[in-house]
Amino acid sequence: MRKNLAPFILLFLFVTSLFYLINSARAQSQNLNAGRDRTKIDNFNRRFVDNCRTMNNKGGVDLWAEDGVDLLPGMEPMVGKAVISKWLLGLGDQFKGAKVTQCDVDWQGIQVSGGVAYEWGINTQTVSVPDKLEPLKNKGKITLILRRQPQRDWKLALESWNSSPQN
Repeated sequence: MRKNLAPFILLFLFVTSLFYLINSARAQSQNLNAGRDRTKIDNFNRRFVDNCRTMNNKGGVDLWAEDGVDLLPGMEPMVGKAVISKWLLGLGDQFKGAKVTQCDVDWQGIQVSGGVAYEWGINTQTVSVPDKLEPLKNKGKITLILRRQPQRDWKLALESWNSSPQN
């Protein structure tokens, strides 16, 4: 009877080893994809801040998903890239001669879960406006939700920010 068990034991060991190898390869692939996602999100964040610093509103529009939602303080929600684009591209006319002298985000937390990433940080901006003696300054909290696109790049699905109490 022991001779009859040997093939089953070998088959069991082979199948167990195969499952282990498949699961190990899957875990390595997931870790690699998570690293790639994080690199792409870090690149997205750099573009997000660079567009703010250079007042590149067209570049800002390019970061949005078609169904994105922008929840800015003191404004009605802007739903859809077309609406957000119209608002962003209109800023140049509203603030002629304005210059961003500071735009920074100190990212405090970034989480990725599947095809969605959410992050929050402390946003600091200073804008010089020609008809104001003092620059406009704001420090507040920002939340972004990003969605991975079919091409594996990340687009802005939702932005929300508010001002912190100013001293």
